[in-house]
Formats: sequence, structure tokens, C-alpha cells
Amino acid sequence: MSNLKEALIECLQGSLSPEGDVRRGAEERLKALEVTENHPIHLMEIVLDNGDHCLPPPIRQLASVILRQYIDTHWTSITEKFVAPEPSEQAKAILRSNLPIGLTYSESKIRNSIAAIISTIAHWDWPEQWPNLFEVLLQYLHNEKSVAGAMRVLTEFVKELTEEHLLQVAPIILPEMSVMINDKESYSSNTRARAVQVFRTCARVISILGQIDKKAPTRFLDPVLQNYVQVFTRALMEPENPGHYKLKKDIIKTVTVLLRYYQAKTSPYLAQLLPPAWAILTSLTVPFKAYLQGNEDDDDNIDSDGEKCGIESTLYAIFELVQALLENPQIAKTYMSDSLTDLIFYTTFYMQLPQERVEQWTSNPSSFASDEDEDSGTYSLRACAQDLLSLVSDEFNQQCIAALGQAVNRHLCTPAGQTDWRLQEACLYAVCSLGTNVAKPWSQSSGIPTAGCFDIHGFVQNIVIPGLSSQDILLVGRCLVLGSNFCTVIDPTLTENFIRAAVECLQPDRSIILKLLATKAIESFVNQSPEYEFVHKKLLEFLPVIVENLITFGAMGQSVDILTIVLETLTEILKLDDGFTASIGSKVTTLSIACFVKFNADPVICPIIEGILQILCKNRNCVVEVQERLTPTLISVLNNSSTEMAGPQGVALDLLTVVIRASPTPLSPMLVTDAFPAVINCITKSDDHTVWQNGGECLRAYTSVAPDQVYEYRDANGMSGLAYVVQIACRLLDPTMSEFSATLVGKLVTTLLSKTGNKLGDQLELLLRAVLSKLRSADTLSVIQNLLMVYAYLFNTQLEPALNFLDSVPGPTGQSALYFVMTEWVSRQHMFYGMFDRKVSSIALANLLLHGLNTKDPRVTQIQVKGELVDTKQMITRSKKKTEEWTKIPLLVKIFKLLIYELSCVTADTTADEEGETESESEDDDKENGVSCSGFNVEDLLFDDEESGVNVDDQDILSDPIYTVDLSIYLKDFLTAFSQQPHFPEFISHLNVQELKALSKIGLNIG
Repeated sequence: MSNLKEALIECLQGSLSPEGDVRRGAEERLKALEVTENHPIHLMEIVLDNGDHCLPPPIRQLASVILRQYIDTHWTSITEKFVAPEPSEQAKAILRSNLPIGLTYSESKIRNSIAAIISTIAHWDWPEQWPNLFEVLLQYLHNEKSVAGAMRVLTEFVKELTEEHLLQVAPIILPEMSVMINDKESYSSNTRARAVQVFRTCARVISILGQIDKKAPTRFLDPVLQNYVQVFTRALMEPENPGHYKLKKDIIKTVTVLLRYYQAKTSPYLAQLLPPAWAILTSLTVPFKAYLQGNEDDDDNIDSDGEKCGIESTLYAIFELVQALLENPQIAKTYMSDSLTDLIFYTTFYMQLPQERVEQWTSNPSSFASDEDEDSGTYSLRACAQDLLSLVSDEFNQQCIAALGQAVNRHLCTPAGQTDWRLQEACLYAVCSLGTNVAKPWSQSSGIPTAGCFDIHGFVQNIVIPGLSSQDILLVGRCLVLGSNFCTVIDPTLTENFIRAAVECLQPDRSIILKLLATKAIESFVNQSPEYEFVHKKLLEFLPVIVENLITFGAMGQSVDILTIVLETLTEILKLDDGFTASIGSKVTTLSIACFVKFNADPVICPIIEGILQILCKNRNCVVEVQERLTPTLISVLNNSSTEMAGPQGVALDLLTVVIRASPTPLSPMLVTDAFPAVINCITKSDDHTVWQNGGECLRAYTSVAPDQVYEYRDANGMSGLAYVVQIACRLLDPTMSEFSATLVGKLVTTLLSKTGNKLGDQLELLLRAVLSKLRSADTLSVIQNLLMVYAYLFNTQLEPALNFLDSVPGPTGQSALYFVMTEWVSRQHMFYGMFDRKVSSIALANLLLHGLNTKDPRVTQIQVKGELVDTKQMITRSKKKTEEWTKIPLLVKIFKLLIYELSCVTADTTADEEGETESESEDDDKENGVSCSGFNVEDLLFDDEESGVNVDDQDILSDPIYTVDLSIYLKDFLTAFSQQPHFPEFISHLNVQELKALSKIGLNIG
């Protein structure tokens, strides 16, 4: 044994030492040994040494891990992760020759590590440097000791096959996998399942290649598909036992892939494949019942990759297959129309709650609140079944509703008291998931159900009302939720019963889960009450006790998830009646302040508190108390100099902004004389981006709502509030400050110009120069757009003074700032997002275009900007991108082209809204080919203000006359009028084909 190998073994032993110093020293020596020539060979020898005197398994396992890491970073200099040195070709050859031996080892951890290492090397070396690898793996498939390791390599191996490699591999490997799947005597279920995975991966790879070579699926898949269908069918029909879950699950997942990627090829075989899959769905009811009761642990069935292979995962696969069937209406009609009742029967059955989940919710009610939240991201078998039921409803509409009624009747038509509460609760959950669509035929009749509809009245009377008396709180709560969801279509007397029951279940002594479901029921009643006078009146009777119990419930501080549900319900109640809101304003304010103090760092709670305070401030009977009680708390937070207060201060600034925006004017002295200087002090002393950004928005609210009060404010030194705001704005615009602090500063500057422009004096030029300075250093589109909107505002309100200013200031390249601003603007206009900003910018550019034509202003007409990319007829590579050539065109021509682009954008938006979704096949083609609307990329067009992060409730935006402008009409009228200009033919000569088509679509004669 060489000295280096002995040193390596010593280091491996030291790395496993429980003593920290020994372990760290060994790890450092291991790092040093990496550069030695035979390091990977020594590691391999240690891993593969399984003789009588071999090293302990932990040492060999560690060596396998280190060898894998070494291969990842050292094997080839081509990889981005490469770290020198690269092994010699001799060393690589030794590893390639000997590593496959490890696939025969019985130790799974060693075998799996070797398989991963071989897969990594194969990625770089097969077939050129390792031509016999594939043959070796095929030989190992027929060796009982090595088949598991070989299959693990193949699973990874096939993921990266190119078309050229597929030509070599597919004709051999695909038939081989089908033989393994079919041979249950020679191969275990796990090995057969891996063979299914290999085929499924090949099918995906062939599909990808088919996008380039349309004949690839015919060449590679057609010769074997029929045989695989037969093999799959036989395997699915094998007798049930837990070991078969993985195999059958993988087969069903593979059928789903075939159906989605090769629908035309797979459809003829569905009649053969679906019956055994259906048989699995029905047969799993027996083990699932045991699982529900906690008599069977589904988590035990986990394979070596950590993937679940039990009952639930198999059901997931079946539900996904059914969803794939629903994606094609014709297939869905053919194979599902006659069995809807049975499908919904079993789908509802698998919505039942396992005992494990019930116990988890009981011990941790916040987990129940999280699972009940549709936006929580938690996905369960119940949620999967609910999604499937919704898809069935979308596809089959009334036929689905009738089938739901029949399925529920089959579940619940048992002697009184014999129906399991889980099944009853699942049926209620299923009915709730389809909403009031279930009761549509009833709402159009006089209490007599139409043929084939769901008897919602009978269901509520015979199932739901008795369920309220159950001892199972989840069933009682689900009854409350269903009653509230259908309160507008059932008998008013029943509705009153549900309201009373919900109020009763909110009592402090009730269980948390029951109170949560009662809270959700109350919220549903509240949301529907504006359309149903009876519900509205009954709610007003009970609202005082409801709010009292909700506040008590929320004040318990169980968890954020629970508090979220309570606060959301209170928010809806506050919108119900101004008089009642005034009566509870004090209590809700107390709760809101307490929530802010405790949860001011929570991204879910804080926006809800803002919404509550906004409603209270807009109520003239509440606003004074809110200001008097909340403002001192906010001021205290803002004046706290602790470095840990940045988060709370950011939230406090947000809350203060909400209060200012919602308060009547003039603002109270407390907001101006106390809160305003606290805001200035907080922003000035902070170095936190969130504080700067939220502080800028808070100052914008002050300037927008009470500009005169800001101007008249004076501190002890006589400095005005306006001067402070300008000072803060200039600080945010400092080029040395982070761009994140300037994300919204353009809006602050624009508000200053619009509300206090005549009072700024010399500070106006200071502000505009600061905007220019920040624009020169900005790289982020959102910041650049925000800054350019300042000049867009000026072009729409004070065009000539704005031009004079920009022309008088030098730009960064030696030309005027006007040249710099317009170059930046027109080069990014097509990337601007948010409908309001697009309107402001487009109208500003239109004003500049008219100004240039009417006055022939040389400051504008002589500017040349980037036009079209010159087509060199050569393939553009990374090295050639630096030599791209662009035409130069006049600024006014560029503006003309951009206005046509904006017209195409808004036209595309309108067309998309009117036409809805296109056929899926067309959508796929569009995505693959990058199809654009009128020559413009659709993804760049379909942005509205909400999607782009702009606050659609921003009062400054809503009050701007431009907000109401229909940009489509404006641009059509502008371009039509422009076509009458004598210079129009000259502009036309610069347009490309797409732009000419866009003009012809609005009826302009361009011939």
C-alpha cells in the first residue's frame, strides 16, 4: 500500500472522529490530497475493497462520497464547476474499467454512490472515451447481483441521450426494458419499476427530439409501443400486494406521459389500459380504509430514491391519468361519460381524512388552518381529488352535478347512525368544492328539483342539519361551511339555523378547529349578505356577539395562520355596515395595534392590518380614535434607534401611509406635527432599503394628501416640511445609494412636481438634476422606468420648460441631457410594464413628436437613435454579439415606430380578452415558435398594473386624467391624424413589415 493511500485512509478515519479538532484537521489534509496524481484511484480502491480485511463500511461510504465530489469538480475542464487538477487519461481509464464492479456489491449505499459516479462520467465520456459502457450495463442487467446498480445507472443515463445516441441505444434498450417489466419471476418489483422509469424517460426524450425531427417518435416509439402496452396491461392486472404499488404507480404515470405527449398514438390503446387502472382505483378502497383508521402506515412504502410508493402516491398517479383524459374533450366523452357517477363516487371516497391527519390537526390546530388555506401551497390527496372533481365539473357541467348527487346518495344511503363521519364529511367537502353551481337548477324553480339535478334542499335537510348535532367537530364545522356557502339557495329558516349554529360554535369554550370552521362560515355569510337581504338582517342581529368572540379568538395568539383567518373575517365584517363598524371600531383598533406590535415582521398579517385600518380611517366615526391611538405607537417605533427596528419601522411607515391616505383633510395636528418629523428622522438615520422605500411612499402620501400642510410645517430651525421632503428625495436619488432605495422615488418626485411645483423654487432644478444623476447610474429596468416617468410627466404638463432644462444640462457622453434621456427612453419603451405608465409614456412621446414636427425644434429633430438590427445573414454566436450593427434613425421616427408598437400592444391585450384561450395545440406551437402578435412578443404585451406590482388603488394614479384615457382609441386617433401630415410618407419609409401591417389594421392607407 502506498504512503499516499495510507495517508488517505488515515484522513478518512479522522473525518469521522467525534472530536472537532481532529475532524477539521483531517478534512484539511483530505483537501490537500486532492491534487495528488493517483487520488481518485486510491479513493476507488478503498470503495471497492470488499475482501476479508476490507475497511469498515463507514470509511468506504465516506470515500465513495468524496470520490463522487471529486468526479463532479475535477473530471473535465469543460464543466463550469471544474477545479484543477484534471485526472490523467491513464487514471480516467483505470476508473472507467474498474468502477462498474461496484454495481455488483450488496451494500446499497456503496452501490448507489458508484452508480451516481458512473452516470456523471458517462455524461462526459460516453460514447467516445467509454464506448463499451452500454454493453457492460446490458450484461449487468442479467446478473442478479448487479441488476439493481445497472438499472440505477441506466435511469440517469437515458435522461441525456441525444438523437445520435438514441439511434444506437433505443433499438436495444427499449426491447430489453419491456422484457424485464414482463419477467416477474426473474426481477423484483422495484427493478421492474425502474425499467418502467427508463422507458418513461426515453419517451420524454423522444418527444423533445420530435420537436426538431418530426419522424423521431415514429422511428423510435412505434416499433415498441404495442408491446409495451401489452406488458403494462399484464403488470397492472397482477394480484395486489404492497410491493406492487411502486410498479403499478410507475406504469400509470407512464401511461399519462404517453397520453400527453403522444395522444394520437396512445388513444387506440386506452380501451386496453384503462380497465386495469380502474380496477386498481376500486381495489385500493380496502387498504385505504385501514389507512384511514390508522391501522396501516402509508409512509413505510418509500423507495431508495426517497419517493413514496404507497397507497396515496398510487392514487395521485391515477388521478393525474384521469386529468390527462380530461384534457381532450373527445377522449373524456368516450371513456368517462358513462362512468361519471362511479368516478365521482371513488373520488369522493378518497377525500376522506386519515386518522393521522385528524390527530395532527387536533394537536396542532394551526396546521389545520394552513391546510384549509387554498393559497398555502399544501397539497394532499384530498386537494388532488378536489382538483379532479373541479375538472370533471368544468368538462361535464350539469351531467357532473347529477352524477355527484347519485354518488353522494350511494355513500350516505345507509341506516341512521351507521355512516362513518369521515365519509359524510368528505361528501360535504365534495359538494362545497363545486360551489353553488350544484344548486343552479333549484334557484330557477319553486322548490321542486328538475330532472337530473342535485337535491340540495333534501341534502341540507336530511344530511347537513342532522350533522350539526354530531360529536365529531370536523363534521360539524364542515356542515357550517356548507350551510353558509348555500345560504342564498336554501330555505331561509335553514339559513337562520346555520347562522345561529355558527355563532354558537364561536363560543370561547369550543375547540379551536370548530371555531376556525365557524369563522370561515361567518365570512361566507358576510360575503353573500349584500345580495340576500334576509342573511344581511340576521347577521346584523348576531354581529355584536360574533365580533366579540372573533376578537377574543384572535387575541389568544394561537398562530399566524389562525389569526389570518380571524382578521380576514373581521375585514369583511367591517365592510358590511358603516354604523356597525363605528360601534366596534375601538375594539378592532385595539386588536390591530396588538397584532402590529406582535406580528410586525409577518408578510401575511401586516397587509391585513393595513386593510382593516384603511376601512376604519375611511369611517368618519372611527378615524379620530384610530389616529389618536395608533399614531403614538407608530411614532414610538419610528423614533427607536435600535438597529433591530428596521423591519418594524418599514411596516410602521406602511401603516402610517394607509392612515394618511384614508384620513380626511386637513390632516390632524398629531399626523403633521408629531408623525411627520418622526418619519423624516427615521428615514434620515436609517440605512435599510425597506425603510427608505416605504419612507419615500409615506412622504409621497403626505405631499399628495396635504401639500399645503407639508409646505407650512416648520421645525425648530425654521426648515420647511417641503424642504425636508426634497432633501429625502435627493438622498434616495444619490448615485452612491443602492438602486433598491430608488425603486419608487420617481413617483415621489412626480408628486412633488404636480402638488407643490409652484412652491419648489430653486429646489425644482435640484430635484431634476438628481433624477438625471440617478438615471446615469441605474441598471435595473424598474428603476429606470420610474425615473423616466418624471420626464414623461413634464412632457405632458410643461413640455417646453422640460426641453429647455434638459438641453441646458450636459449629459454623460458630452452631449445634452436631452439626448441622454431620449436615448435611454426610446431604447426601453418597449419593455415598460404597467398600463398606467405605458399610457403616460406613450402620450408624452406623442406630444414630443407633434412638437418636433410643428416647431422643427433642432434640439429634437437632430437627435439620432438606434433603429433596426442589421441582418448580416450570419449565425450570431457569443463572440459575434459584440459586433452587432444597428441602423441610425431620427428620434421622431423612432417615436413613431414606438407608438405603432404600443398600439399593437393594447390591440393584442384587447384581442386576448375577447377571444379567450386558443386551442391547446395552437398555444403549444406559439410557445415553441415564439409566435408574436403583429410581430411583437405577446409575453411583453400582456402586463396590467396589478401584475406589474403597481398599486391599482393608488389615489394619485386614480385621480390623474390620463388614468381614464383609452390608449387604444387615443393612439388610433393620433396615428390617423398624423397620417394627414405632409411628412407622413417620409416616416412610412422607415417602417418594417409588422409595423405596416399594424397601421393597415386601423384602416390607414399606406399604399
